[in-house]
Amino acid sequence: MVNINLLPPQIKLKIKRNKQVANIFSICLVIVIGVGVLGVIFSSVKATLLEPKLNSLKEQIKEAGINLGTFGELENQALFLNDRAKLASSIEEKRPVWSYIIQDLINSVPQDVQFVSLTADIDKTPNFVLQGNTTSEREIIKFKEKLENSQFFKDVAFKSSSTTASTTSTEKKEESKLSFELEFNLENLSVPSQENKEVK
Repeated sequence: MVNINLLPPQIKLKIKRNKQVANIFSICLVIVIGVGVLGVIFSSVKATLLEPKLNSLKEQIKEAGINLGTFGELENQALFLNDRAKLASSIEEKRPVWSYIIQDLINSVPQDVQFVSLTADIDKTPNFVLQGNTTSEREIIKFKEKLENSQFFKDVAFKSSSTTASTTSTEKKEESKLSFELEFNLENLSVPSQENKEVK
């Protein structure tokens, strides 16, 4: 069977161009339909998979922000407590340990010395003013030396002394009593550590 095409060449060219245009149009139509189908598929995937993940990520970011705010509050509280602890320890370091100080003062007192009064004020100089009675000046000197050798006291000085006569009722004999006043300062607020003693 033989096909004979008796159409003029212009019509043949026109038909060929129309076929090419139809092919291009169909390809474009397929591309547009494919893009539309892909868009629908992408939007459905987005709605089913991506949006829940996105929402969960947003929730996690929100919780992280809340936790960060809570962490900031906790950090501020920790700094506040740390400042209070430093203040408490500095106050504790400046607070005298009176039990050791008074015990050392008592241990320094000679047998013939009696206290009349003791005034202590850490904020004033001298820190201590002690009034007492004794039988001789030698006891006052001994007491002064013991205070100077103590690890708690320094700057020991006589303020005044006076002699008064008193009679004892048992023997009806006149005995002279020496009243004195000593001033001294506090050298250590607590017992010095062994290292500090070795350095001295």
